[in-house]
Amino acid sequence: MLSPGPGTPAQAGCTPALLTQLRGRLPIIGVCLGHQAIVEAYGCHVGQAGEILHGKASAIEHDGQAMFQGLPNPLPVARYHSLVGSQVPDELTVNAHFNGMVMAVRHDADRVCGFQFHPESILTTHGARLLEQTLAWALA
Repeated sequence: MLSPGPGTPAQAGCTPALLTQLRGRLPIIGVCLGHQAIVEAYGCHVGQAGEILHGKASAIEHDGQAMFQGLPNPLPVARYHSLVGSQVPDELTVNAHFNGMVMAVRHDADRVCGFQFHPESILTTHGARLLEQTLAWALA
């Protein structure tokens, strides 16, 4: 699990190196900064989101697959970020978005996924179920 935190993926200590060494070998789940580190490791650009969101709920749209299976669509989630990933390569599936911004990705073969939002927050409805389904997907 790659946790949230301040700064950019490049400022996240050993996280970029760990991703390079471990992706495809161990399941990896990233939240917020962890998500940004994941998308950057796969070649995405991480830059300013255009708006700073700290403690705001947004209704994201998702693909209803894998960890999002059976969850309401749109799904209200908690957002605490000013950076966002873009220019996502084909090897990553964008499985959730909000107003064109990437909110979640997954790599089925590598068992790597990331959430730009905070599934653990009380502002994210069905967050516990999303995390349960994410763990089941990652360990399948």
